[in-house]
Formats: sequence, C-alpha cells, structure tokens
Amino acid sequence: MTQFEFYKSFLFVAELMVAELLFLTRKNKRSFFVWRLILSVVVVCGLAYLLPAGSNNPFWCAFLFAAIFGLTVLAGKFMFDETWFTILFCAFAGYTVQHFSYELYNVFLVLFKSSSSSGFYGSSTFTDIFPNLFVFALYLSVYVLCYFLGYIFFATKIEKSRQIKLQKDFVFVFAVVVFAVDILLNAFVVYDSDEKLVKYSLIISIYNVLCCVISLYLQFEVATRRQVESEFDSMREIWKLQKKQYEMSKQNIEIINMKCHDLKHHIHSIGDGAIGKDALCELEEHISIYDSSAKTGNDALDVILTEKSLLCNKEKINFGYIVDGERLNFMKKEDIYALFGNIIDNAIEAVLKLEEAKRVISLKVKASGKMLVVNAFNYFDGALNIENGEIKTVKHDKAYHGFGLKSIKYISQRYNGDFQITAENGVFTLTIIFPFAIES
Repeated sequence: MTQFEFYKSFLFVAELMVAELLFLTRKNKRSFFVWRLILSVVVVCGLAYLLPAGSNNPFWCAFLFAAIFGLTVLAGKFMFDETWFTILFCAFAGYTVQHFSYELYNVFLVLFKSSSSSGFYGSSTFTDIFPNLFVFALYLSVYVLCYFLGYIFFATKIEKSRQIKLQKDFVFVFAVVVFAVDILLNAFVVYDSDEKLVKYSLIISIYNVLCCVISLYLQFEVATRRQVESEFDSMREIWKLQKKQYEMSKQNIEIINMKCHDLKHHIHSIGDGAIGKDALCELEEHISIYDSSAKTGNDALDVILTEKSLLCNKEKINFGYIVDGERLNFMKKEDIYALFGNIIDNAIEAVLKLEEAKRVISLKVKASGKMLVVNAFNYFDGALNIENGEIKTVKHDKAYHGFGLKSIKYISQRYNGDFQITAENGVFTLTIIFPFAIES
C-alpha cells in the first residue's frame, strides 16, 4: 500500500468524517446510531480503498476526493435523521474545516524547515507520513486545535431543533466554491511539479487557509441571516392573524356587552315572578362577568384585557391589572393587541401548570417620570433556561414555537423600549421601559 492509498483510504476519511460530525452531532440521530457510525466508517474506508489511485493527474485526484466526500455525505444521511440540505450544509462546513487544518499543517511544515511534500504525498510508503515524533505531534496539535476552534465558533451555532434553511441556488454556488477551494485547486498545487509552485507553497497554503476562513464565515453568515428572515416572516404571519383576531374580538365583545345589558334589563323587569330572587341574583352575577368590559382609555387594550379576563375567569386564574391605557396611544392598535396578548398568554400558560392558589397574574402599566413602565408578574414552576433575554421553549410546535417573547421583544424595540425578563424564587417578571414621556 502506497502512502497516497493509505491517506485517501483511511487518514483522509477519518479527518473528514470527524470534521463533519463536529457539525452534525447536535442534529437528530437515527436509532442505533453507534452501530450506524461503525458501519459507515467501515463502508466508506472500504470503498475509498477500492477507488483506484491512478496517476498524479490533478483532475483524477480531485475526482477521487470528491467521490470520497460524496460517500461521507451518504453516510451522514444514513446516521442522522435530517434533510439533505442540512446534511450537505454540515458536510461542506466539515470539509472546509478539514482542509483548513490540512493547509495550516503544511504552513507549519514549511516554517519548521520540513517540506510540505514530505508529509502526506512525498513518499512511496505510508510509514513516512510521519517521519518523526515531532511531525506527528505537530499534526495532532494542529488538527485538534483547528477542529476545536471550528466547533466553538461555528458548529455551536447549529441548533438541534432548527432546520437549516438556504436557497437552492446558494447551495449550488457554495458547493462549486467549496469544490474549487477544497479539492480542485489543492489538487493542482500538490500534483503540479512546477518548481515555482513548490517555491511559493507557503504563500499558496496561507491563501488557502484564508479562503477556508472566509468560506466558513460566509456559509454561516448566510444561514444565520436566512434564519432571521424566516423568523420575521413567521412573526409577520402571526401579527396578521392577531390583527384579524383583534377586529373579530372587538366586534364580538361589543355584541356580548349589548346583549348582556339587554338581559340585565329583562331580569329587573321580571320582578317577583316565578323565578326566585336568589336565582335572579345569581343569573345577574353570571351575566355581569360578560358585561364587565375593561375601560382603560385604549380600545385595543380594552379588547385584549376583556378577552383574557374571560379566559382567566374560566380557568380560575386571578388576573389583576392596573393600567393607564391612554399612555399607550402612541402605539398602533395591532401592536398593542399583539404585545399584551403575548404577555398575558405566556403568563396564562405558566400558571395553568400550578395549583389554583398560585394562579395569579398581575399587569401594571404606568408612567414613571419620563418613562412608561410595563410590568407583568406571575408564578411559575421549575427552572427556566434564559439565554440572551430569551427562554428556550419546550413547545412541540416547531413552526411557530418561541415567537411569543420574540414578538414582545421586537415590538418593544420598535418603539425604543428596553425589554427585560427575570425568573427568581418562583416568580417570573417581565419589564418593558419606554424611555420617553408620553402625554395623554
């Protein structure tokens, strides 16, 4: 077995699969993952070994490494229950990290007066890949450090619960770029015998290192931007639904109030009829629940408070509020409905898990100097994972989960508000401060 056969069949496969697993390990694994991993390694190594090494033709060598890369992509799909786009995204990132490590290793070989060609490709036997302990230690140090940095700065950005969403044209263009940088250009550098290329191998390796860094940055920058755009698209759809719901709720509450008002008059007109006074009082009390609309000085806030008060009464939740609705007239009605609807919905969801005595929600909106302060308090059970002002959701709705707090935060920032949440001693507190005077 020649050195190149050993490298392409075993060492390169190991480097590439480990690099790809750095990015895939946070995704959804299939059942019997360990056995799938072992089988994948054996099959990929076996097929890579069967690929003929051939001559030192750059195009043929580029094809070999591209074929091995394709095998690792299939192995990734075999091991992980993810979309092809997610597998390809992680595979591209892994290949770039592997190539970055390889090029940086060559840079150090040149700097330490050890020819870069005396590493993986310079000898006819695989025993000379690491001619001495220093070269082996250098190899391990460079690869471990590069893989660690790749994981910390890039792989940790990939979340298990989120699908990676990219445009198909971007995936195609990026695949061409990665193939050109990681495979084709490298094959020409390694297998072209031009002495000038050997002379400037250090410069070429540094250039490749920079290309890898830029490639990784662009890959994850585009993915992050696409994720943000997707979240905003989802929030816009939710706001449209909430706006329609606000109009419907407003009309329904007005109709209910009119009917309840008429019913109360009918009850009073019954007088000393067949129905007893106690029964009449009880009936009037039940009707009063639906006739007691919130009057805060802001129509949108009145609608949402009335709607949520009815829900809280049904669920035996003690919902109290002291609000100066006129101070909120600087906001759009649909924003008020969405903002306070999400605040109260989150609180209701939390207290429904508690015993009845702790089903308490408090909401305050008041002016304080030249600031308008919104405070919401409720009890909660268990521990909350708060990161960057956001709670890691436990909901199962992957399409719209977690947008409640994001919507609150976004609407607050739209009006220059400062949004904060805390969870201490079983009490969840949400605070929004609008740092300007709002005249009624």
